[in-house]
Amino acid sequence: MTAEQNKAIFLRFMDELRKGNLAIIDEVCSPDFAFHSPNWPNWLRGLEGARKLATYGRTLFRDTHGTLDAIIAEGDKVAVRWTLTGTWIGERRPGLPDYGEKVVVGAMSWYRFVDGKIAEDWGTEVFWPSGTPESEIREWRGNP
Repeated sequence: MTAEQNKAIFLRFMDELRKGNLAIIDEVCSPDFAFHSPNWPNWLRGLEGARKLATYGRTLFRDTHGTLDAIIAEGDKVAVRWTLTGTWIGERRPGLPDYGEKVVVGAMSWYRFVDGKIAEDWGTEVFWPSGTPESEIREWRGNP
């Protein structure tokens, strides 16, 4: 697959997930799918791990809104920069917001494709309280 084909697969994947079509996971993710993030160590692997990842955000945020700010494809990789906003309702642990705190999340993810399927998701997330200078990341979105 070309980089542009992988990018198109990824964009279709995101579009279908936004529509609530979880069946797309079986079509687009590798049976060996692996998610790597310092904030979520030892994530479940395989298609079950991909399904958990696709639905997990609802257990962490109330009133969440996500934006895909940038996407770049090269070789077997697709890189994405995200912004998420919402109210944290997930568990409290070091490095994560307090319950009920409004936050802005800046995230970057690298997806590795094998034979047209997402095999790996390498991600990192940073949480900022809403209203702080760090949360004003409009320049991330290309707006000065």
